[in-house]
Amino acid sequence: MLDILQLRVSSDEIDQLHFCQIRRRSDCHAAFTVKGAGVIWPVASWSDPPVGERINVRGWFPLLDQIADEFLIWWPQGGCLFVSRDAVTCRLHQRDATGVLFLQLELRRLQVVPQPQPPPQRDAQRAEAAPRFIAH
Repeated sequence: MLDILQLRVSSDEIDQLHFCQIRRRSDCHAAFTVKGAGVIWPVASWSDPPVGERINVRGWFPLLDQIADEFLIWWPQGGCLFVSRDAVTCRLHQRDATGVLFLQLELRRLQVVPQPQPPPQRDAQRAEAAPRFIAH
């Protein structure tokens, strides 16, 4: 059985991947082709895409680099990655509609952190209100 890696990500990180796409897809949030350790194209292509679409985005987004590095450990020859808001799958063939899950994404949620309460000022107010006597 394959161990599924889990990553905590922000919605901004996922949106960055979406905005760098050459062509939008209806079946995922973003798709990439990993062509080895040094090359990631912002389009899913099982063959070489047109020269104008061969933009190497390796190093642009730390999250994408981490995803690609994990993918290359699992599938060293590279391939097509499909990112949704909760998972990353790879499709080994163009006709593969579902893909293989290899990474789960968990969105970081903003948390409300209670602020410490200031100490009660009753004693300080009483001390200020009390008469002060000065010894001569």
